[in-house]
Amino acid sequence: MTEINKTLLKGMNRRLFLGAAGGALALTLMPSIAAAQSVQEIKDRKVLKAGVQVAQVPWGYTDDSGKLTGFDVEFVRLIAKELGVDVEFVPVTPANRIATLLTGQVDMLAAVMGIFPDRQKVVLFSRPYCNNDNVFIGRADLKASGWDDLNGARVGVPRGTPQDKAVTTANPAGATIQRFDDDASTVQALISGQVDIIGAAFTQLGNIEKVAGPGKFEQKFVLSRVFNGVAVRPQSREFADHLNGVIGKLIESGELSALYKQWIGKDMVAELPTTGEGNAPLPVEIPN
Repeated sequence: MTEINKTLLKGMNRRLFLGAAGGALALTLMPSIAAAQSVQEIKDRKVLKAGVQVAQVPWGYTDDSGKLTGFDVEFVRLIAKELGVDVEFVPVTPANRIATLLTGQVDMLAAVMGIFPDRQKVVLFSRPYCNNDNVFIGRADLKASGWDDLNGARVGVPRGTPQDKAVTTANPAGATIQRFDDDASTVQALISGQVDIIGAAFTQLGNIEKVAGPGKFEQKFVLSRVFNGVAVRPQSREFADHLNGVIGKLIESGELSALYKQWIGKDMVAELPTTGEGNAPLPVEIPN
């Protein structure tokens, strides 16, 4: 494995999105759906079981000292502190995280869980606790502020992602679209010069700079703004309401914004949606 792959694979998992059909199938295949989770249950147990991604820099990963850390991980620690309990982190992936929640292996997910309509059908989301933008990142010398500027550009996207769907729909004139199996191979294609610009989560720019060095690549334009929420089991209304209160306090105190700045390296949006249900927290498309 190349040094590029070793660095990138640590922080880049392929993003898999749960569609309505996939959600129905997942529910069918599960042996049983766990019962609602209550705040008192967690306090009595004295442990909060949280599903997090553990190889997704800067959201959740193991640092050089061997400690599990990252924005989502430290956010969960704040929730556990408010509950007065210890926290048990359970590693999850985009492919298994919802099943892990619904079968009762964890109480909640703080696992880079963007709020999408199909996911709302199978889990209950807290109010958003951060934004996570989908962007296009390209060579620093490439002038590209939207689709119209991609004439002649080689565009790389991870297959099946929002970026793939968006560029396919836009079909920019004169652009060559190349699809890759995951984030790591897409980013490696950019660094190696195989493509000129790629679709990615905005946090990937920091990972790219760690490999390629600063100043060689930059964010060109934002495709959409996604809001991440805590996912709990659909019957766990009381727990979701409690989480909403905790998140509200963390936002009001400025503690959540500071944590986001520390780990994501950018300012969080000034106003997050105040609910994880309905249309308010759904991705916001940015015209290009």
